Amino acid sequence: MYIFLKMLSFSLRIVPTFLNKFTYKCVYNLLFHLLRIRRKVVLENLERAFPDKEKSWYNNIATRCYKFYVEDFLEFLSFPRYFNTEKIHFNKLEILDDALKENKGVIFVSGHFGSFDKLLYGLSRKGYPLCGVAYKQNDGNADQFFKNIREKYMQRQLYKGGSSTDLKTALKNNEILVLLSDQDARGKGKFVNFFDIPSSTPAGAAILHKRMNSPIVFFSITQNKDQYDVDFKKINASNTLNIDQIIQEYTFELENAIKKSPEQYFWFHKRWKTSHH
Repeated sequence: MYIFLKMLSFSLRIVPTFLNKFTYKCVYNLLFHLLRIRRKVVLENLERAFPDKEKSWYNNIATRCYKFYVEDFLEFLSFPRYFNTEKIHFNKLEILDDALKENKGVIFVSGHFGSFDKLLYGLSRKGYPLCGVAYKQNDGNADQFFKNIREKYMQRQLYKGGSSTDLKTALKNNEILVLLSDQDARGKGKFVNFFDIPSSTPAGAAILHKRMNSPIVFFSITQNKDQYDVDFKKINASNTLNIDQIIQEYTFELENAIKKSPEQYFWFHKRWKTSHH
């Protein structure tokens, strides 16, 4: 797998752009029409999140979702070829700047929505110190390949489930700690509403805030034609709110972003795998 990824990455970086577009279409047709990988999961998730839509709408969003993520993933593999900071427009960047001025680090939270790697790259080019947390891939060589790419624009990548000391150290160093907090967290998660469905949600961001008093900033990146619009919002995490309420705050922000551009959300994972009893 490692050799294949290296060869594919090299090819995507050097071939003419029109050939890459052809590759995107081929991979999309393979995954969506022929192999139908996760197609049932995507449609079921869309039907649960948007129960009042027609079947044609679900199929349309699913099609666009596959196309979006095929292109996004292959552009990630081609790093840095398609990571053009001129196409990234940051709205209200002062929200992040003000949070950093507290000198307690920033808990930078969102979900698997949009081209977030391009957002992180854009921030790194502006000199922001980033530390990300990711799931460890089963294939060690493939995992190292992805980590090597991300550590070209982040100071380091940590793994979910690793030592909490590393997370606290990043915040003590006034770094921006990136957490994608939207995958099913099974029995360890907190149940908050996501599209009006009780959903097991990672609690790490809220717990870290309570322990470190670091500000939480929600971020999202949405592709609009040939431009990427980035938005920030400081999460209300006052002392009067408990962990569940804080999680609900940033989960609502993610939901609102998804509703505007549902085709740019990663519907492939089984978000509602864990039932609420």
